Amino acid sequence: MWQPLIMDIDLTNFSATQKRALFDLLILAMYADGHLSTVEDEQLKNLLTAMGFNEEPAQQREFDQAVTRIRPALQSIHKSKELALGLADEFTLRPQQKLVYAAVEKIMTFDNNISTWENTLLSELRLKFRL
Repeated sequence: MWQPLIMDIDLTNFSATQKRALFDLLILAMYADGHLSTVEDEQLKNLLTAMGFNEEPAQQREFDQAVTRIRPALQSIHKSKELALGLADEFTLRPQQKLVYAAVEKIMTFDNNISTWENTLLSELRLKFRL
């Protein structure tokens, strides 16, 4: 059953840098298993709207830029882990860390299948955020 991702995230206390880091983490999470779904895509569009990108061209530009930023990290689990942990450094407040982890976990589980790669990234984020 479809569950709104964005409803769980209050971006009010997130800086522009943190919003971009969250979006990049979610793109990384979405690409980690190689299975892209329309549900994941819709969730990311909802997040972009919440970030203030209301028009389709702006959303597409932000999405494309995020994919360009994360693409090099998709070459290996090691590079993905490094990128994920670097992005996670942006979140220093406990409530933000919990929200970010929950969002990443949710986008990874939309297809009801967590790959080894996704599981590794989740484990690393859990350790980083001490959850």
